[in-house]
Amino acid sequence: MVSAAATIVKAPHLDCVSPDRTSEDLLALRTRLADQARRLRTASDHYALLAGETRLKIMVLLDETSELCVCDLATILEMTPAAVSQHLSRLRSGNLVRSRRDGMTIYYRLVDTMDGALLAPVLGMRRADKE
Repeated sequence: MVSAAATIVKAPHLDCVSPDRTSEDLLALRTRLADQARRLRTASDHYALLAGETRLKIMVLLDETSELCVCDLATILEMTPAAVSQHLSRLRSGNLVRSRRDGMTIYYRLVDTMDGALLAPVLGMRRADKE
């Protein structure tokens, strides 16, 4: 497999090179950025999922309680269970939440492997509000 860095071709001419950077410095930065492409795409996808206020609220609630069912989330958020389920489906497809079934009830929780930094800005605001 060819790495992203190997696919970068040296630019024939750089229009702007600041006095404290060489063209090699800029190409090295471009290469490092390309090496992080997959991680950046994943982060971008996660932030896109969290761009909706309702999904952010769900994530905060699940962080605070560890697990809630759809009907409890619907009650708290003052929404229909169907509307909440749509948001949960997107979060689940983005691997941000997991579900488990207990009889007719489906419970949701944050994934164990979720990067805590993803919610840090929101959780930080919530914790600051408690003080």
